[in-house]
Amino acid sequence: MRKRILAFLLCAAMMLGLAACGKADPAPATNPAPAPAATSDTGTAETEAKTYSKPELSLTFPEINADASTVCEMLRRFADNVKEGSRGRIEINVFGGGQLGTEADTMEMLRTGTADFIRINPANAATRGIDIPEYTALGLPYLVQSVQGGLDYLYSDAGVAIADRVLEASGGEIRSLYNYLVTPPRNMFTKKPVSCLADFNKLKIRSETSQIKIDMINCWASATPLAMSEIYTSLSTGVLDGCENTLSGYYDNAWYEQAKYVYETEHVINCNLLLVSEKTWQKLTTEEQTMMIEAMKEACDWFQAKQDEKVEEYRQLLTDKGVTFTACTDRQDWIDACKPLYEQYASGLEDFIADIQSYK
Repeated sequence: MRKRILAFLLCAAMMLGLAACGKADPAPATNPAPAPAATSDTGTAETEAKTYSKPELSLTFPEINADASTVCEMLRRFADNVKEGSRGRIEINVFGGGQLGTEADTMEMLRTGTADFIRINPANAATRGIDIPEYTALGLPYLVQSVQGGLDYLYSDAGVAIADRVLEASGGEIRSLYNYLVTPPRNMFTKKPVSCLADFNKLKIRSETSQIKIDMINCWASATPLAMSEIYTSLSTGVLDGCENTLSGYYDNAWYEQAKYVYETEHVINCNLLLVSEKTWQKLTTEEQTMMIEAMKEACDWFQAKQDEKVEEYRQLLTDKGVTFTACTDRQDWIDACKPLYEQYASGLEDFIADIQSYK
C-alpha cells in the first residue's frame, strides 16, 4: 500500500512539473511605468539640468544697423532667449552700428568663425559667396507683395527648401537658422523735393553694394554704392543726393537731418536671412541647436509685431522733425523702368517669381 501511495505522489509531482513547464510567459506591459528618478538625500532629482553662473561659450553677432535700432533690439532679445534656454552656458554679444565692420567684413568673419552670426539681405548673398539664384532674385523691386506674404513664402516648404541649400552653397562654412525678418516697404529719401520718376534721373542715390542693388538704382537714378555707415556723411558732403531704406532705417540713422523729403515709392519689401557659422553650430549640442532656432523665431516674431506697431509711429516722428512725405503717383513708371532687371536676374526662375508673387 505504502509503495502505491509513493508511486501516486511521484506521479502527481511529475504531472505538476510538466504543467508548469508548459505554461506561457506573461506578455510584457504595453506601456511600462517609468522607473522613478534617482534622488539625492534631499530629494532633488539628480537628473535636474545644470545651470551656469558663468558662460562656457561666448558668441558674437555683428550688425550694421544702429545700436538703438529695432533690429539690434531684436538681436539682443535673441541673445537673452539663448542665455535663458542654455541655462547660462551660452552668451551672445551684439555689436551694432557697424562696430565690427561692413557686411562684407562680417561675412568673412562668419566664414572663419571669428563672428558667429550675421543678418544679411539675400540679394547680397551671391556677392558674399553664397550663390543661390532665388536669393539674389529676392532683391528685385516690386517682387514681394507684402510683409506677411514674404514671411508666408519664406516659412513655406518652398522657402525651407532654398534655405537647405545654404550650407552647400557656402562651401560647408555657413548654414541657415531658418528664420527671417521681412521689413516694411522701402522708400526714396532726397535732399530736394521730387514728384515723379523723371526727377530722379540725374540724382546720385546710395545703393547697397551688391550688383543687383546697383543695377536696380540705375533703373531710376545714378547708383552710388556705399556702406551704410557712410550714408550720413555722404549726404552732408554732397556725395549723395539721396538714399533709400525703410522709415525705421531713415529715422534710426538720422538721415532725415540731411535728406528731408520722402518719395513713397515702396519699391522693395526686403527679406533678411539669419545665418550661423558652421564652426559655431558644431560647438552646440543637438538640444542647443533646436533651442537656438526656436529662440530666434521668438525674437523674429517680436520684431515683426514691433514693426507693425512702429510704421505709423515713425511717420509721425519724422513729420515732427520737418520731413515732407510725397505720395508716388507714377508707380507703373517705376515698375516699367525695372523690367530689364527681371530679364537679367529672373531668367529661368519664372516659377519661383510666380510662386512668391502669389503670396499676397
